Amino acid sequence: MFTHLIRGIRLVLKLLLLGGIGVGMGMVLKVGLLPHLPPSLAHRLGMHQMALAQGTEGNAAGRPVAFWKSSMIPNFVSPRPGQDPMGMDLIPVYKDELGKEKLITLDHQTMRNMGLRTAPVVKGTSERMVRSLGQVDYAEPLLHDITLKVSGWVEELKVDQVGQRVKKDDPLFSFYSPELVSAQEEYLLSLSLKGVDMGATGTNPIIRAEDRLRYWDVPANEIAAIRRQGRARKAISFVSPVDGWVINKPVFQGMYMKAGTLFYRLADLRRMWVQVAIYEFQLPWVQVGQEAHLTLPFQPGKHLNGKVVYIYPSVDPKTRQILVRLEFPNLDLKLKPGMYANVEIATQPEGNQLLVPLDAVIYTGQQKMINGISRRVGRAFALVRPGTFEPREVVLGEDAEGGQLQVLSGLKEHEEIVVSGQFQLESERKVKEANLRMLTLGATTERSGSTPPQSHHH
Repeated sequence: MFTHLIRGIRLVLKLLLLGGIGVGMGMVLKVGLLPHLPPSLAHRLGMHQMALAQGTEGNAAGRPVAFWKSSMIPNFVSPRPGQDPMGMDLIPVYKDELGKEKLITLDHQTMRNMGLRTAPVVKGTSERMVRSLGQVDYAEPLLHDITLKVSGWVEELKVDQVGQRVKKDDPLFSFYSPELVSAQEEYLLSLSLKGVDMGATGTNPIIRAEDRLRYWDVPANEIAAIRRQGRARKAISFVSPVDGWVINKPVFQGMYMKAGTLFYRLADLRRMWVQVAIYEFQLPWVQVGQEAHLTLPFQPGKHLNGKVVYIYPSVDPKTRQILVRLEFPNLDLKLKPGMYANVEIATQPEGNQLLVPLDAVIYTGQQKMINGISRRVGRAFALVRPGTFEPREVVLGEDAEGGQLQVLSGLKEHEEIVVSGQFQLESERKVKEANLRMLTLGATTERSGSTPPQSHHH
């Protein structure tokens, strides 16, 4: 029995001796050998953690370590070496690799739960449409005021309603004026002197008297009736010089009207103007002669085609808008002055433009000057490999038709970008960016000897 006890003690001593030798060799390897081995070889030997624990300043090549991350669990990071929840050694992320760490990696199930979808960046023709609310107005060249060059009284008012349609040469009113009576008598007297030698003047009194009546807008048929009847008429009937509708009528039967006083204002409604207000940034897109389309609220499916005829030279100081005048045919008289209408102005298309869906870009509210023009800045998420996305800053051009957006920089043709789920990715980006900032700060603090922050898992 004593012999067995001696043998057990010897065995324990041998084991302790071998253990001590192993620990000593481990220390030798740890202090003398491991710092000079490549990290991949140290990891294969199962001692990568010891290699990382040698210091947070960097590896043998002097590369500064920013933080550590898991090789198995996406987005699991720590400010110091250790192991992830799966028991795997954390691997270093060097400062010169931080650009890659901005990538966001998601598994298939997470992307499916987010409803994440992508679409390609394409090149195509960028078409813009300026949309605004327009107000229908009279076409000023088609307005006509009816006045007389003599004073007198309205004997009979033959067109006595606003809105009444009149045609050219339709009788409007009859008018008594002492001046007109005197002119008629002078005309009749000149007729009686026909054939009389006027001496050296050579002036024809008939032509002179008839011109006087014509200058006062006496119609030709009235002059013919005076010549035919051989006597002056008390009231002269005046006719409409144009086709149109009565839009103003301050005259009433029996009124005394001074020379130059308005009798009627006539408007031809078969062509109308539409006044549209556009913003300053839209001004370069609109030019005289461009096509315009109009839709009435009570006829949503019917479009009228017109054109831009004038761009006003001033800007409203309060609204910062510029008026643009459009002209439309109105043969069916659907356009009424004062009516509001939806207007679209088709701008000149631009070819070979980089286009993305509007939903693909998150606006940041920032601006950048590109070729002297302030451009919007947004963010998009590009697919760099399956399950991995890169946040990109994109400089934006103009909105295009078909839900497209012009991109000036930040993306390339045929790249896949996120069009659904990008706001979740943006939230992920912000959290990861904050973590990276804290981890980088933590690594710096640890090297300076201060207490490092706790590990961040994301």
